[in-house]
This record gives sequence, structure tokens and C-alpha cells, in this order.
Amino acid sequence: MRNGKPIKSIAQKIDEMIEGYEKLNHEAHDMFDLYLDELRLTENPGIPVGSLKQMIFNKAGSSWDMVEMLKILRQRKCPAH
Repeated sequence: MRNGKPIKSIAQKIDEMIEGYEKLNHEAHDMFDLYLDELRLTENPGIPVGSLKQMIFNKAGSSWDMVEMLKILRQRKCPAH
């Protein structure tokens, strides 16, 4: 025990990290989908979602680098802090 808490195994810590990453990944993709819906409704009504996603986030690469996608979304939606 450390500070009154049981010490977690490496497997338990990894499970927590995976759970946290999956939650963040889901939230980020929800944000991307909302942004793409806005674009389709306002600027690009005839473009399929998959094509629009590739056009907007292709800078992030084919591996769907989450950090790069979030940076692109921040630049387009929230340019001033």
C-alpha cells in the first residue's frame, strides 16, 4: 500500500490508460463529426462525409493522428484562445 491506496499492477494501470484513451478518442471523433456536419450543412452539402473528412484532416495522415486532427480542428473552430 502506498498512501493508504493499494498498489496497482502494470496490467491494471494499462487497462486504465486504455479506458481513458478510448474515452478521449470517442469524444474527439464526436467533435470531428459535429464539425463535419456543420460544414456539410453550410458549405459542402453534396460531399459525402468520408470524402469531406479526408479533405479536411488529410494533413493528419492516413493513421488518423488524433493530436494532429485536434490541432486542425482547433485552428478552424477556435483560432483565438
